[in-house]
Amino acid sequence: MLKESVFYKFLNRRKSVNLSAYLKSSEEDVDYINWNQFVLPNDHGDAEQEYLAIRHSCALFDVSPMRKYQMQGSGAGVFLDQLLTRPVSEATPMQGIYVAYCNEDGSLKDDSILYKYAEDDYLLMPSDIDHSAYFESLRRQWKIANLSIVECSGSLAGMAIQGPLSATLLKQMGFGGIELLKPFEVANYSLEGETAISSLKVARMGFTADLGYECWMGSGLSKAFEQRISLASHAMGITLLGYGLSALEACRLEAGFIVAGWDCATEADPEPGFERSPFELDIGWLVNLDAAPFVGRDALIKQKQEGGRFVRRSFKMSSTLKPEDGANIWGKVDSQEIPIGSINCSSWSWGLNNMIGNASIIRDYGELKQAWLVVDNNRLDITLSQGPLLSFERQKKTPAKIY
Repeated sequence: MLKESVFYKFLNRRKSVNLSAYLKSSEEDVDYINWNQFVLPNDHGDAEQEYLAIRHSCALFDVSPMRKYQMQGSGAGVFLDQLLTRPVSEATPMQGIYVAYCNEDGSLKDDSILYKYAEDDYLLMPSDIDHSAYFESLRRQWKIANLSIVECSGSLAGMAIQGPLSATLLKQMGFGGIELLKPFEVANYSLEGETAISSLKVARMGFTADLGYECWMGSGLSKAFEQRISLASHAMGITLLGYGLSALEACRLEAGFIVAGWDCATEADPEPGFERSPFELDIGWLVNLDAAPFVGRDALIKQKQEGGRFVRRSFKMSSTLKPEDGANIWGKVDSQEIPIGSINCSSWSWGLNNMIGNASIIRDYGELKQAWLVVDNNRLDITLSQGPLLSFERQKKTPAKIY
């Protein structure tokens, strides 16, 4: 039986429908997904309203179901430098770092957010793959002492606050100086809970290509956090919406972000032939081939020299018809109409008024800008491009604007 996430009731706008009733009237992978045994609905009432709240006000997303690994000890940095495709042991503490790790053949195993709190204290957050056995096997293989790896998913609750008013909301909640936090920085704050003053961490991060923050706290602090949000939004005179998968998917595809398992095969979502390396996913900037040896480095060095099989591109089309994942993309090459790649995933963008998505294009055809799909026997023209489809100056501007 799927469960409610920590902030599910707080964000749910279907107040007359509890989780049990929602699951009976809904279909998995159509209306919601199973996120680490928790329900992630496509929306909490209206996906378009939720998207518009992210882009024009601010909105809330429950990130509590993310899998989390606390890695502590003097061996933590050594372990991570050999696991990840770029070193983190020399990174400045109290920051978030986007990281990737590979299989021996150079294909992406997973991507994650890593919080470095101190030289011997890290929090690694994959989305939904349980890497516990894999991490333990590497620790033994590399004979790394003074390293504790603890899966702590259930003990930490998280809320993402995204949108142009997100810094203003947090400041109204009592997080002084939040506007001075730089992108990817993490800060310690305290919040009065039910029994005592408790600490939480706020990181200026997110998955929406907008100004945004993620707040992490012990799960016992969630009710006090909800109360603080409610008081702050009332004082600001705004209605806060929680957003679901549909709005999140639109925002992340506008930004050109990837999701392992959706933009490439993983062990949790195996699909022969859909394996991709970081270079083929356009996240080669996460790879430092001059760093200490890491899993998959030799294969990536060879691929860098010879070139990969694919490149990732963003696409958009004016039709509202949604293409199937894996659908062929066609192009004209030397007067011949041939398949040049396939669709990874797609979503309607209310901001661009287009169907958008990520595509995997055969490397030899990576310079093509115009192509087409066939959906329901209709030929639909698409435009291919590299980089984000939508970006906002406020995402990186410091200090963040307080309204």
